[in-house]
Amino acid sequence: MHNKKYSVRMKLSMLLAGCMSLTLLAGCGSKNSNPAEALKDRYSQYVDLGSYKEIQYTPTETGVTAEQVEAEINRLSTQNGQRVEKKTGMAIKGDKVNIDYVGTVDGKEFEGGSTKGAGTEITLGSSGYVDNFDDQIAGHSPGETFDVNVTFPENYKNDELKGKPAVFKTTLNYIVTMEYPELTDELVAEKTEYKTVEEYRNAKQAEMVKNQAEKDVETDKEAMMTQIMETSAVKQYPQAELEERIKEMIGQLEAQASYYQIPLDQMLMSYGMTADGFQKDIRENVEKYIQRKMIVAAIAEKEDINVSKAEADAKINELLNATGYTDVKQLNEAAGYQDEDYYYIVLEDKVIDFIYDNAVPKTKDSDTPVTESTTEAGSETGSTDAATEATTEAAPN
Repeated sequence: MHNKKYSVRMKLSMLLAGCMSLTLLAGCGSKNSNPAEALKDRYSQYVDLGSYKEIQYTPTETGVTAEQVEAEINRLSTQNGQRVEKKTGMAIKGDKVNIDYVGTVDGKEFEGGSTKGAGTEITLGSSGYVDNFDDQIAGHSPGETFDVNVTFPENYKNDELKGKPAVFKTTLNYIVTMEYPELTDELVAEKTEYKTVEEYRNAKQAEMVKNQAEKDVETDKEAMMTQIMETSAVKQYPQAELEERIKEMIGQLEAQASYYQIPLDQMLMSYGMTADGFQKDIRENVEKYIQRKMIVAAIAEKEDINVSKAEADAKINELLNATGYTDVKQLNEAAGYQDEDYYYIVLEDKVIDFIYDNAVPKTKDSDTPVTESTTEAGSETGSTDAATEATTEAAPN
């Protein structure tokens, strides 16, 4: 009774492929046995770096509000809610309800038009059922049996039902609600390692402030990388790698469309994209990925930033733990990784950390960079540094 919807996640992620033949650039035949060093040898000479040291920036300070903290600690209550099947009251739009129905057309039952007494749950207003089925359930109470009259659309998937009026004898079994416990010291002590609501609140606030500060740092780091990419120039792209990655990503999307048994053009339309626009976006994304990789390699070469086998192995173990794969072969097959990719992930992190560590933060509400002299001057006037804390869903077919 409801139209099938396809939920497809468009993955335009940059799949890291292994070392491949590169026209225009030195290929995988680097004499360097360390993959990170080989990567640097392959890319660094084809980049004109912009300024990447002593980047001046105003640190991001998002902070955490009292409302955010309260919302976070109240999750303890919602996470411990209990399902209740109400057999009193009246169903309204937005309610989740359990119903049974038997559908007939011209007085005859049709295949797929009955719950056969097994019951089914729908949310009134968003069930996806044809016509105004949901609207005719709203206003009824548990235990009531009534007729729901609908008309199947002319474009309905079942040819025998197209445009036909139908009657569903429906029983509202119960209304599904959730009951949530009050946030009390007792609930906190039972469900967490803390003893009181206040202790739990303070701990959550500190955790949220710390996490937000870390996110702010990542925001600043990414802004710096964006700036460096905008001021650096790639003199020559590895065209074979570029085209191979584009082909790989298009193939991935075609495989997804095939899996869902819909044409690629139709899947793209669901995202508001045309075939030409899709091709353009793919190319732009791949170019940006490779540009970033080349710039990272160039900075690493210039600053003698290296990656050891132990560091690459540690990254492999970290990714195995995060993804749940049991060995690197599974991870490689799932993500398209090869040895060099693990070295590159570590190398990029180290390069970005180097850029950030050498950047110059500006004072708040000022264009003045924070330097040793300005810090000392603040000391002389009796100013002190302080950390800011925030008190912070089977229908009849």
